[in-house]
Amino acid sequence: MYRLVYFSNANIDLNPSTIEGIVDKAAVRNRPLQISGALLYNGLNFLQILEGPHQSLTPLYLQIRKDPRHSGVVKLVHERISARIYPDWGMRLFCVAPKRAAAPMETSPCAKDLPAMIDAFFGFGHATALAELR
Repeated sequence: MYRLVYFSNANIDLNPSTIEGIVDKAAVRNRPLQISGALLYNGLNFLQILEGPHQSLTPLYLQIRKDPRHSGVVKLVHERISARIYPDWGMRLFCVAPKRAAAPMETSPCAKDLPAMIDAFFGFGHATALAELR
């Protein structure tokens, strides 16, 4: 089992219903591939956490990189895991307005520290809230 986390810049013309549609399709597509995860959106960027078998994650990530609805895809984590964080989610969306809409991520959190990545992405305090939803 593996976890893959990436960051990307959302296209400016994406609207909430388009993003919800992306997540709905991903949830349906991911279940037979044994992939679970979460898509976090802060109004400017995506941070996606994907978990599943290596043979499913690699082709999916290559497909995601080519998606024209975002750019600047950067893989932050690709690691072997013993247990999923999101075992029951084909995909779930979390949206939070950024504290400073024009400010990019100010830090590069340690790739092994997923809560720090989430907090750096959204602003402090959201990793705990996300964990409580599991």
